[in-house]
Amino acid sequence: MHPNFKKLAKNYEETGIKALRALIGKASVYDAKTIAKGAPYGEGVKSALDYVAKLGKDYGFAVDDCEGYCTELTFGESGPLIGVYAHADVVPVSGKWDHKPFAADMVGEGKDMKIIGRGSTDDKGPLIASLMAMKLLKDNGLINGFRVRLVAGGDEERGSSCLVHYFHSLKKPDSDYGFTPDAEFPLIYAEKGITHATASGKLDLSPIVAMDGGVVSNAVCDRILVTLKADKKLAEKLNAKGVKFDISDCGPIQIVTFFGKSAHGSTPELGVNAALIAFKTLGEIYGLKELSKIAKALEDPFGTSFGGDCYSEGFEEAGKSTFNYGIVSYKDGKLSLTIDYRYGEKAKPEEALRALSAATGLSVVTNSVAPMLYFDKKGPLISTLMKSYKHMTHKFFDKPMAIGGGTYAKEAKNCVAYGCSFKGREGDIHSPNEYVYVEDFKQWIAILADAIYSLGQLKK
Repeated sequence: MHPNFKKLAKNYEETGIKALRALIGKASVYDAKTIAKGAPYGEGVKSALDYVAKLGKDYGFAVDDCEGYCTELTFGESGPLIGVYAHADVVPVSGKWDHKPFAADMVGEGKDMKIIGRGSTDDKGPLIASLMAMKLLKDNGLINGFRVRLVAGGDEERGSSCLVHYFHSLKKPDSDYGFTPDAEFPLIYAEKGITHATASGKLDLSPIVAMDGGVVSNAVCDRILVTLKADKKLAEKLNAKGVKFDISDCGPIQIVTFFGKSAHGSTPELGVNAALIAFKTLGEIYGLKELSKIAKALEDPFGTSFGGDCYSEGFEEAGKSTFNYGIVSYKDGKLSLTIDYRYGEKAKPEEALRALSAATGLSVVTNSVAPMLYFDKKGPLISTLMKSYKHMTHKFFDKPMAIGGGTYAKEAKNCVAYGCSFKGREGDIHSPNEYVYVEDFKQWIAILADAIYSLGQLKK
């Protein structure tokens, strides 16, 4: 008889909420200044991974700290290995927050009650829900004939070097079946390819002295600081352009902050890139033809402005190719910007980047390439997870999706993205006031427990 996971999960909800709020309290942002042996991503990430390890030990799981790259919790002696891959690191804090980003404040009532904090949805909420699901299964003697492994990574937001180390340096075995709860329900059967690149070039942008914008390559640049030679009429000129800005006079120079709107790098069309606003505005004001040319070439997040656009016909849910320019700098006459390019099977990445280079006059260097991911929707992994989701939610008409986001599924074999956000309740990941609905978090525990249990019933 199939266990009643909705009923069983109720005993783990409050414990899970307490653990989640404590984990959100760990400012697990990559910090190069505090990197040390056993802490390859700095003290903040280490504190989060150590907390997950403590919970694992308290709950009776075998724990491996994986040299500080990940925290691995395991249980079970034989049978197929079910892997769950979540991450404890978060993107840096940016934008205007109404609550302290690492305070895990609870606001609202009923179905709208939220826990606010960086990482609440991406990916600490799903991580703790997965841990509670495993604890539920272990406590109730439901891990029989299979093994379970939860891996909490420390570097997903910067490219998943944590799982590269986990699988390739530590030689950890692949799961027989697995999922990463770092996207949306019901399930992601295909992910766009992702190329990270850098565009740069020597330019004379006088009177601009320097520019510094953005925090990570996979988020829209929502703020950029521009240092210029003093211009008494600059504020008047900027007001005439109708842009959002702040200006500070510092004697012979002025510092202007241009404001945009953050969004995830996979959906740059949902944000407003502050750097491109600065390029366009200052290019027009000071007659900087090269800067204006770059602004014009990059204005469309789908690449149509320079001929890099492509629509994915193989899996229409993925939509168009996208280009995000997350980190921008100008120093000592050199302009540099990061490119986060995502595309489907019809795209020709090398040709698109050559077109971008030609349109901007900048040199483009590819830093990393993550190929497309695709799973058969009728295969055992997809069909089992979909059956579990429909059984638990009664949303019988929901279908698997393709996305532009990149997840751990690209690094972990036999793995797809499964949850955790519900449609319309995504939690504003990578944005100010990121949140998770408390009611959703409670549902995740039951759904993920059912999913792990169901995968455990499959044969190798």
